[in-house]
Amino acid sequence: MAAAQYEIVVRGRLGSALVHSLADVEVLSSGGDATCLCGWFRDQSALQGFLRSLGDLGVELSSVRRLPEAP
Repeated sequence: MAAAQYEIVVRGRLGSALVHSLADVEVLSSGGDATCLCGWFRDQSALQGFLRSLGDLGVELSSVRRLPEAP
């Protein structure tokens, strides 16, 4: 499977120290209710590892979706 871009929405606002520790993802928006992250993952294993690390940090996932490829 080729690399793909994902949008990951988590509940709540992430602190700046946590945001800086998240390698290879961009914070698209961060409001009181949710934070939207976007990043490229080389395969499903890399995505699952990232999601597991969020869980280990106590971050609650709201949604994960693969973004469509650009034409």
